[in-house]
Amino acid sequence: MSKRIIAVATVLSALVGGTHSAAAAKPQIVGGAPPSEGPAHVFIYRNFRTGTPPNDPMIYIDGSPTGVARIGSVFERDVPPGAHVFTTDPKRPELAEISSVALAPGSTVYLAVDDDWVEDDTQGSRTPVFSIAPIDPVIALPQIQRLPLERGAQ
Repeated sequence: MSKRIIAVATVLSALVGGTHSAAAAKPQIVGGAPPSEGPAHVFIYRNFRTGTPPNDPMIYIDGSPTGVARIGSVFERDVPPGAHVFTTDPKRPELAEISSVALAPGSTVYLAVDDDWVEDDTQGSRTPVFSIAPIDPVIALPQIQRLPLERGAQ
């Protein structure tokens, strides 16, 4: 368990309340009142799950590749405050959930990557679809604390 995650959890539990839901149409303000100046912190994680697609999706922030969401891992990035678009496939938006999130300076957001299949038919044609969505810290923290933090994963 990373000391940074524990520190973030402690600060976050004291400063942030409420829930966050995924709404691609309009940005969400995440993190409440800004706890400090500086970049916003983003934790992106993907839980263990059986029957997952054999590939790991690239995560894009504002159209730029930022890291790979490996099954059973978490990585973090610092981003400038403001509105950002997170996605798993900017070239095929019909096969990806797109999350728009507005981040205050010094705030923290947790994004979960999930997977599913489309075109899952009897002919063996299966296309993996990956989604990404903000998760309430109360739910996200217990999940990511058991996952390894990938350093410099890109």
